[in-house]
Amino acid sequence: MEQQQSNKKGIIIFGTIVLIFAVLSLFAYIITGDKGIEERFSNAVGLPSEPEEEGDNGIFGFTIEGNHPSYIVVLALVIVTTVLIYIKYKV
Repeated sequence: MEQQQSNKKGIIIFGTIVLIFAVLSLFAYIITGDKGIEERFSNAVGLPSEPEEEGDNGIFGFTIEGNHPSYIVVLALVIVTTVLIYIKYKV
């Protein structure tokens, strides 16, 4: 009984942390918008900005630059590692 109650407490704490980070991420996106670091830097120091490329804005204005399969592999590794830690330690 004590183990089951402790397990529920761990899931509630984990869920709360995930929700807090999700809300903070949403606020950060709302505050900063969809401008990238290059555009922000150019505007801050007065450099001429490059014309924006129309077209693929990705999901919520985010696009992945670089090697897409590597991002998928890293994300899969993080998810698998998290699940294994969860199963092993029952947190």
